[in-house]
Amino acid sequence: MKKQALLVGALAATLALPLVGCGGTPSDGTTSSNGDGAQAEQSGDFDAVEAYWGQWRGSVATTETTVYGNEGSIEPMLDVNLEQDGTCTVEPLEAHADLLTDEGTWEGTESEITLHLSSGDIVLTVVDSVTCEADAAAFGIADFDTISFDFFG
Repeated sequence: MKKQALLVGALAATLALPLVGCGGTPSDGTTSSNGDGAQAEQSGDFDAVEAYWGQWRGSVATTETTVYGNEGSIEPMLDVNLEQDGTCTVEPLEAHADLLTDEGTWEGTESEITLHLSSGDIVLTVVDSVTCEADAAAFGIADFDTISFDFFG
């Protein structure tokens, strides 16, 4: 049993070594990215475009009662598309076409993303590098306090 545990540990360590270099910062302090992002990382400035641009899928957590008890699930509601040029769109999914559809611009900090839409500003609070949260009512979603956004691509 000890041999098997050692073998598994050695294999895990061996497989993890190549991943250490992926996306990491080289030892000389420079970055492998190009353009403004590299300068921002070297100077310590936060680059919101590098961190957040792309598609974010907004979902709400639902709870249903079944014969087996309470069951939770996630209901996808809409997409927020953050473009590299600073523009953004809010597009509801087909099943929720009655929700907010809008466009505008966006900006971000390490702790929040602000959508400047024609209908007003909406703030998404950053939870981690792939998750944000916002007030569901700001997107026209009734009966839910929070909408969670996951980076979708």
